[in-house]
Amino acid sequence: MKEIGIALLGLGNVGLGTYRILANHAKDIERRLGARVRVRHVLVRNAGKSRPEDVPASLITHDMKTILEDKDVSVVVELMGGLSPSREYLEQAIASGRNVVTANKALLSAHGEALYSKALARGVDVHFEGAVCGGIPIIRTLREALASDRVESLTGIVNGTTNFILSAMANEGASYADALRRAQELGYAEADPTLDVSGMDAAQKLCLLASLAFSARVSPESILVEGITSLTPTDIAYGREAGYVLKLLATARRAPEGLDVRVHPAFIPAASPLADVSSAFNAVLLQSAALGASLYSGRGAGDLPTGSAVVSDIIDTCRNLLAGVSGRLPLPCPPHVHDVPLLSSGERRGPVYLRFSVSDEPGVLGRIASVLGEKGVSINSVLQRPPRPADSHATIVVFTHDTREADVAAAVQWIDSLRSTRAPTQVIRIEEGPGVLLASR
Repeated sequence: MKEIGIALLGLGNVGLGTYRILANHAKDIERRLGARVRVRHVLVRNAGKSRPEDVPASLITHDMKTILEDKDVSVVVELMGGLSPSREYLEQAIASGRNVVTANKALLSAHGEALYSKALARGVDVHFEGAVCGGIPIIRTLREALASDRVESLTGIVNGTTNFILSAMANEGASYADALRRAQELGYAEADPTLDVSGMDAAQKLCLLASLAFSARVSPESILVEGITSLTPTDIAYGREAGYVLKLLATARRAPEGLDVRVHPAFIPAASPLADVSSAFNAVLLQSAALGASLYSGRGAGDLPTGSAVVSDIIDTCRNLLAGVSGRLPLPCPPHVHDVPLLSSGERRGPVYLRFSVSDEPGVLGRIASVLGEKGVSINSVLQRPPRPADSHATIVVFTHDTREADVAAAVQWIDSLRSTRAPTQVIRIEEGPGVLLASR
């Protein structure tokens, strides 16, 4: 039987999960592929670190040159993470004519277009299903299943850490700090969770999805990105009273002025299928011209879910090698992507949740309503709560009608400067359109 040699770069959680899936499912893979996939090398950084017993020591190497000099290695699988030396290793692999599989969304977000262009020029493939949403086949769906369709919008919960934290805050009333601590204890959050809780991890994934869905060049630096660190169980509770659930959403949709691409917390209707996505699960809701609404959900992280996506890419790459083809799927680089105008965040229109912390005195609500009206912000409903024993300030919650974000920002800036305002206003967007509701609901 024909054998295809591969090299794994990295033996962390995903690297080990990938190795074990290849080993444990070897017979199934052989039957489906018609060839044997053999791991010839596993590159690790730390020479002195102990390795799992099921990974033969003879496979371990610390030198990329060993892999590049092995003529029987046809596929290089990068699972190290980070920007360096991952970028250099992939460039070397591509230059040597090897096909590449990676799950490194940070690298693809920062240097993906350059890597894709090098691969295109060299005539090799780059696969990256594991870079977004773990084992959910969303990359494959956009590259293949919807190749004949026109995607109008995608809305996703693409970061398991923040979804776990918000779920704990909603279901148990946990504070942000307590929910984060629990996520770290369970391995859902890193010791330094900044990339996740700031929204940047979701932004990197969203830009990769947007490049595939809209053939557009989009970078995290060019879009609105807000995290979850300012959110409280109080906001979640007020939203629940109005029939909403709070999620960190990654959204990209076509607009008359261009693309509206952003990451931020948002209230969504409890009837939305995304509202049911809890704990560390991920989901992406697509709206396309021919298919309509379609939902893709599952485990968005972890060694085996992500490893499953990586192995799927390895199998697809091996199929191409056996057929003697490359470039079967378009890569998100010229001529398949181009610059498009991006909608300014201030021009986005939609309802908004506003929570004001104010002095408990007559006329405060009237002053707030007056400022909102002067700035063109129309009030839909109001909740007013008296001071609590632990808080000497009164709370006013306003749900607005569709409003331009720039007008909301101007009103909030004015209201926060009033003598009666005791804390910065909490502003949370509300998403109610087809981007979060299935057409059948």
